[in-house]
Amino acid sequence: MDRRRVLQSGIAATLVAATGSRVAALSETAVERPLAERVGDMLLMGFIGSHNETEGADIIDAHLAAKRIGGVLFLRHNVRSREGAEGSAARFRATRPDAWMAIDQEGGLVQRLSRDLGYTHIPRAMEIAEARSPQGAGELYRLGAAEFHAAGFNMNLAPVADLHDPDNAVIGRHGRAYGSDGDTIAAYAGAFIDAFEGEGIACAIKHFPGHGRSRGDSHDGFVDISDTWSEAELAPFRELIDQGQGHLMMGGHLTNRQLDPSGEPVTFSKPVLDDLLRGQLGFTGVVMTDDLDMGAIRNNYSQREAVLRSIEAGNDMIMLSNSAAPDAELPQRIVGWVEAAITEGRLTEHRINQSVARLAVLKARVGLG
Repeated sequence: MDRRRVLQSGIAATLVAATGSRVAALSETAVERPLAERVGDMLLMGFIGSHNETEGADIIDAHLAAKRIGGVLFLRHNVRSREGAEGSAARFRATRPDAWMAIDQEGGLVQRLSRDLGYTHIPRAMEIAEARSPQGAGELYRLGAAEFHAAGFNMNLAPVADLHDPDNAVIGRHGRAYGSDGDTIAAYAGAFIDAFEGEGIACAIKHFPGHGRSRGDSHDGFVDISDTWSEAELAPFRELIDQGQGHLMMGGHLTNRQLDPSGEPVTFSKPVLDDLLRGQLGFTGVVMTDDLDMGAIRNNYSQREAVLRSIEAGNDMIMLSNSAAPDAELPQRIVGWVEAAITEGRLTEHRINQSVARLAVLKARVGLG
């Protein structure tokens, strides 16, 4: 047996212990495919267009058909109408039934499938926590999850597990957090996850290791939380993991020298994503980046460096809205960057296979495997 097969078998053996033989078998099959397809699995890509007959939709559909991406990111500009959003999702699913269809659907300010388009309004997290018990919240979330599934989506870039701080302009000001203590946040975020997973939807818990006490917006530039962050912000993430509800985690474009003295943003930080999240907190699921097109990353790193550093740090899914400077051949370029990095010894196929196996487990969990 050659070295590659040994590494693949090692990944499968680990997954047998963690998830059972069926999922491990799916994962082993996943890592035997061509490298370009395996890298494609890791890419969640956005597009320009608000219905299924735009040039942007044509480009994404071709990438899906060629297995150059693993899923599609829908942003506000893709959801101008109910018919447009659902039509695009239906087209992409017809081409690749196992692809991710991802969108932000927290509730409140961040609800892309909104009541203006005919969907049930989901109040912001703070409002939910003030008005309902976690059980009552679950009832509303189950209704929202059923609509989300019917609309053709299977990945919700939510819930927020950050702590509430009224002086925070990104989370606190808009009531996006459930409370200021770990138990409360974990209870409501857990109800959210249970409701959506019950409809076959993966939920991305965000923004690890805590964005609630930041003083800036990473859409615009670097956010340094070194002086404002405290260990209390880890509590909701830890509880969700310990309760078995943490399967997909999104890191933030945040600098935290308490956790990584190098000053690297969490997105590129092995000490935060590998040592802390996986090592200390015991997280075994999928880690995904926030959008690498956001100002904090785009203004400070080349796209190539951003992608490679994300993978080096331990991210399994790379999210790129591809909207700042749309590139129809971005997935092919990324494959080329990864192949070159493997040739140079910067990355290994084993590192790619770890991510592909974790993604296969997540797909099986929500019924896409």
